[in-house]
Amino acid sequence: MTNDWQLSFLNGPRLYVADLHGPAEIGRQESDLEPQPSHRWMRDGWRIVVAHQEERDVAPCHLRIEPIADNQLLVRNASDEFPATLASEQILLPGEERKVPLPGLVRLGRISLHLHPMIDFTQLRKTSASLDCDTSDMLRSTSDVPSMRADQLMDWIQAFVGLLRSAAGSDDFYVQAARALVELVDLDVGRVLLLRDSQWRVKARHLRHPNELAKETQPSTRILRALMQGKQLYWQVPELGTSTWGLDAVVVAPILDPIGNVIGALYGERRVRDGVPPRPICQLEAMLVEVLASGVAAGLARLTQERAALQSRLQMEQFFTPRLAAKLEDQPELLAGRDSNVSLLFCDIRGFSQITQALGPTKTVELISDVMSVLTQCVLDRDGVVVDYVGDEVLAMWGAPEDHPDHAVRACETALAMLASLPALNARWQPILQHPLEVGVGINSGAARVGNVGSRIKFKYGALGNTVNLGSRIQGATKFLKVPLLITDGTHRALSDRFATRRLCQARLVSMSEPVTLYELADPSRPGWDSLKRNYEDALSEFTRGEIRPACRILGRLIPEHPHDGPSLLLLSRAVACLVEPPQRFDPVMVFENK
Repeated sequence: MTNDWQLSFLNGPRLYVADLHGPAEIGRQESDLEPQPSHRWMRDGWRIVVAHQEERDVAPCHLRIEPIADNQLLVRNASDEFPATLASEQILLPGEERKVPLPGLVRLGRISLHLHPMIDFTQLRKTSASLDCDTSDMLRSTSDVPSMRADQLMDWIQAFVGLLRSAAGSDDFYVQAARALVELVDLDVGRVLLLRDSQWRVKARHLRHPNELAKETQPSTRILRALMQGKQLYWQVPELGTSTWGLDAVVVAPILDPIGNVIGALYGERRVRDGVPPRPICQLEAMLVEVLASGVAAGLARLTQERAALQSRLQMEQFFTPRLAAKLEDQPELLAGRDSNVSLLFCDIRGFSQITQALGPTKTVELISDVMSVLTQCVLDRDGVVVDYVGDEVLAMWGAPEDHPDHAVRACETALAMLASLPALNARWQPILQHPLEVGVGINSGAARVGNVGSRIKFKYGALGNTVNLGSRIQGATKFLKVPLLITDGTHRALSDRFATRRLCQARLVSMSEPVTLYELADPSRPGWDSLKRNYEDALSEFTRGEIRPACRILGRLIPEHPHDGPSLLLLSRAVACLVEPPQRFDPVMVFENK
């Protein structure tokens, strides 16, 4: 006794076929979330949906069917109010059950359900011949192989080569494979099936007779199940009349991924026409299908590689310019860890905590996306590497992986471009924020270890070392010195006179043992810059020598001309503090206690 049986019905113009094993319940949709038509295995049997939920003469659970013997089913009307109709117009009232021999027919409202035994696959065969066998021997030894002329073989080879050359993943690629099944292997229907999330989906289909679209059957789930288990070529030739819908012969070849998993199939059919059985599928034809399937597999493997390369390129272009990303694909050794002289830029949005409270999460994300896009473009325009985004801060680098002898110049030009981009950003956001956006930028240049600073799991190109730590501290110092842009002495030494800089102080930063000299980098067109630079640096020199009163006199003349200059106000407050309460040991180095 076998529990295998088959149900089929017309769903509009299409034929729906379900290969089943064991009991089943049949009815209409219980909700829009349940696919129609569909069949799926539940805990104790199949659930088959044959009608839309608006079909009110079909109950959600209308029939319960159970195999009870070979070629016989027990059919029970599980509906409380709707009858069912058996063959010869026998009525099956609610609660009644009858034995139905196969093949049989049951009608639910206007829907006719055909019940028939599973096609006998005892003739299902799998090839044991290798693909490099002598086909001439096969042709001589196999009586059912049709003769193949040289021009036919050449047509087949050209079609196969054309398939390999076509763009894998495109619709035309799959259509060519389905057409080749029909035209070159002389089948009635050719399909390319892809396996996604354990479900078979028809990717392409070609019919020898397009007017038979309404009669098309579903691929046999039983054959596909055998394909999944065996991962080999199968073809079967059932006896005439065992297929209710005229399916006479099937050939199916697996599409395998590089490690041998089934990811799809080429599925071809020959059909009974006017009661006349077609020529059986021979071994050579089946093997041609297998070769076609290997071509599709090769195309999909190539597509996977191309997609991986594209994904790698897109990931790289998040950090590098497109030009540099292409270069790194050709020279991946540039990404290897090494010591290099670099310039690092840290840019932070001022008052970001208050901004998030005022805007809320949705608007804050919009703001960050807008600001970071503008700042990132400034970096990429000068061939910099976007190393990381940390909250409201962006970290960029020059000098690696591509050598830039002028890395400090590029970093400083980028910083000035960032400040120049603020007016346009404020035109968009100041009406919302009620105050202007401001940033703090710190730049440091020096030796660092560059390479993958992420992990084996997540790649992140960047730098490690004291140069990086100092650059971060410099950005934080902009808040205390009240300037938007600071650079270190290491960066300053690499700049020409065309950059507007002024020496601000020597400072001992958090967690840094040695003091560093800090410079402001400004827009050279800033009004009164030359006078501000000269007088401030004179006052700083006097203060550094311990000449406090001369420093105060210079600053006293300078501040009325530049009343909002943060460094001048800070230096004056330090000088006045020394006059009011002279220190026991004077130290001109400024100490920052916080980041």
